[in-house]
Order: sequence, then structure tokens, then C-alpha cells
Amino acid sequence: MPYTRRTILAGLAVGLATVACGPAALNAGPGKPRTAGAGITADATPTPAACADPRAYVQFVVNVHDTVHIDESAATLLRATALFEKYGVAGDFYLTGPMVRLYAEKHPEVLERLKHSQMTISYHVRPPHPLYSGFDQRLKGVSDAQIKQTLGDYETYGLNLATGDLVRSETGGYTLVAETLGRAPVTVVAPNSDQRIKTAAWELYRTLGAHVGVFFHETGTQPERPFEWRNGLLVRPSDFSVTRWKAGTLSNQGGDNDPFWWNMLTGSHAAEYNPAAYLKQRLAAWAHDRPALVTSLIHENNFARKGAEAWTLSYYSDTEKTRALASPFDLNAADASKARSAAEQDTVWAAYEEMVAHAATNLRVVTSEDILALAAASGAAGSFASGCAALPATHPR
Repeated sequence: MPYTRRTILAGLAVGLATVACGPAALNAGPGKPRTAGAGITADATPTPAACADPRAYVQFVVNVHDTVHIDESAATLLRATALFEKYGVAGDFYLTGPMVRLYAEKHPEVLERLKHSQMTISYHVRPPHPLYSGFDQRLKGVSDAQIKQTLGDYETYGLNLATGDLVRSETGGYTLVAETLGRAPVTVVAPNSDQRIKTAAWELYRTLGAHVGVFFHETGTQPERPFEWRNGLLVRPSDFSVTRWKAGTLSNQGGDNDPFWWNMLTGSHAAEYNPAAYLKQRLAAWAHDRPALVTSLIHENNFARKGAEAWTLSYYSDTEKTRALASPFDLNAADASKARSAAEQDTVWAAYEEMVAHAATNLRVVTSEDILALAAASGAAGSFASGCAALPATHPR
């Protein structure tokens, strides 16, 4: 059944209440989409997966946001989907409304591929969406109800990337992603420092059908309480992330910004930034009784490009994003990114595939959809249920 605004607003809100009643029914036949985000029934029980309890559950998160290089973005999503399927696992693709609209216009094959795959679909926002810090003037100095109404409009209608205004003649935001992919995005993000705005966003997304929230970006899970609920959403758990770190001689350098592994594979530190090796290293040091919950984050543009996002100078005064610009925005501003050479792209893809292959063979690859089922099975105390028995055999293993 295709999703419409009516089904999203009226039907998907039941999901969160039923999670507390029992595990999610996430089973889907080969080639069929997973359905946790579209509503969870309280009386359904997932089929146990045939595997031993793993040492770790690994989520492969792909954040999608390159509105400038849409051809590269499309090629990356198709390749990443094929890579996950090669190893019988699923990735978690975080889409934006504008990206889905661009794919629909220029690369509808990407949406069809995702729609009929077993990948998990999640949702996030980028400038000039008013939920993003620095672009939230419309949400300042108004009531909580007005904040939620404004955010609701931006998750229902289109977004003008040049002005930040609504395009009421178009569907947009969370609603567009859900309608286009045929399922409500499972996990959402509220990238704002104002707690009133964040709270309104969490409440709205829960109403729209989301079940999981990104309350911290890469790490922050308590060892004794891996599953936590806030504002009615499961906190996306992550004990550690295979994304960025300081290694070797770089460990002694100051600064808050750790290097991303994909930017370190062609220099003298390449061996220290192999993501599969880092994953093994961190798991070897894991000293807690329960399995580790690991998140591997990457943006789709990181495979083909380096530097800041291509759209950075359209919305910020500099590539470090120290000052947000005011509307109207120059969509023809200089491209802040640089293309990787073909050889460098191959190196990044090879390292990523090595990590996926290792996790698929030796650990348990999950998405936020699977983690939701595991958290539901683990109960309100937030402890850890027995591994695979709590998860559905959604993907071939």
C-alpha cells in the first residue's frame, strides 16, 4: 500500500506504543522491504536467527546529503546497496527530503532499488531546513505549539534550497521519504542545540512514525544500560564508532577533530586507519559482559570526494562552518569539495568492503530496525536480551 500523508499521520503513530508490548515483526521475504518503521504489531514475534550470540552488533550507517553531485551520489548508493547484498546484510540509509526529490527527478532507479531492497531507510536534515542549528530563526521566540507546527509543515511540504521557505505545492521532508520509499523512516535526527526545539522535533517524528532517535552522534551508550528511551524514542545505541580516531603518532596531537579513516588511506598512516583492523582492535579491548554495539558512519560523498561538503559555501561563510549565512542562499557558490582520484576511490571502497565482509562473517550486522527489535525484547530495564534469539532472520546470513 503506498503511503500518503493521511496514512502517515493517522496510522504510523501506533508503532511506538506497541514496541513496549512486544518484539517487532520485521520479517520480510527476499527482495521485500522491511517494515518496522511502518507500524509494529504487539502480538507478532520475530523469527529467531540461526546463529550464536555475537561479540558485537555492527550498524553500517550511510548519511546521504550531496545535493550538488547527484550523479555521484546515485552511483554510490547503488554500489553500496549491492555491496551490502553481496554479503547478505543491510545498511541503514539516512535520506533527506531534497535528496529524494532529486533522485526522483534525475535517478529514479536509486529509489526503486532501495524501495525493493531490504535496506533500512532512516531520515535526517541538512541546511537550510529550520531544524538545523543556524537556520532555525523561524523557530525562535515562538510557542512550543508553533515550533511543532512549523516543523510539521517542513516535514510535510517541499523545501526551497535557495531561500529556506516552504514549497506548499510539493510534498517534502519526512513525508516525502515515507511516501516515496513506501515505509516510514525508522531513525531520525534533531540537529539543534535548543532543547525546546529538539523536544518538539522528537514528538513530531514519533507521531509521523519514527521509532529511534540519534541523541548522540558516534558514542555515548552506558555499558550497564545499552537500551534507553527518551521522548518516546529508542536512543540509537553506540558503544564506539568506526568512523574517526587518532592513531600512532597522531595520538599525541591536540585538537578535538579526530581524522576520518577514509581521508587517511593514502599517507604514511594508512595501515593505522584500516577500518576493519580498527574494529578488531576495539573489540579485542572490549571488557564488558554483553556484546558491543558498534556504529560505522560514512557519508555517501566520502567515497568520491574529500574536503567539506560541496554545498558548504552556499550556506556558510567558510568551509569550517563557523558562521551560517542568511537567505537567500547562493546555490552556485564555489564547490567546497574536491574529487578523489579513481585510485583513491578504489582504496576507500576496498577498505569499506573489507570491514563489511569481516563484520558479516564474524559478527552480527544490524540496522536500527533490528536494534529496535532487540531493545523491545530486552525489556524496560534496558538490559541485554540473549543475542540472536531476539532478532528476526530478516536478511540471508
